[in-house]
Amino acid sequence: MNLNAYLHMNGNCKEAFAYYAKHLGGTITMSMSYADAPDAPDKSAAAKNRVLHTNLMADGISLMGSDQPPGTPDTKMQGVTLALNVESVAEADRLFAALSKGGVVHQPLMETFFSHRFGMCVDQFGTNWMVNAYKVP
Repeated sequence: MNLNAYLHMNGNCKEAFAYYAKHLGGTITMSMSYADAPDAPDKSAAAKNRVLHTNLMADGISLMGSDQPPGTPDTKMQGVTLALNVESVAEADRLFAALSKGGVVHQPLMETFFSHRFGMCVDQFGTNWMVNAYKVP
């Protein structure tokens, strides 16, 4: 069984996933617009600019996403946080800097009783993140 995160974006899915691929070190293995669907009734520029489905593979994980369909009210992502567990302080520092850039930091990245580094932020695309470099007992 696999459990994958699927992000619903508000018209910026292509930009967000390019940013995630750059900073998570992954590759976008699939990306399709609403206009690319075989039975798509809407071939407009709006449909071509909105992502129907994309998949990012990075270090053994799959992060998927899409934009809301054209003509559908945009919704804000809420209720889910993506947690990145990394093996080094340097990697935690690098990822947190990239993910929090242009976003909002809720918990600055710092040493805690359970982690060499732990921080929480919402990135510039509205995705909630936790970055954690666990202490090994």
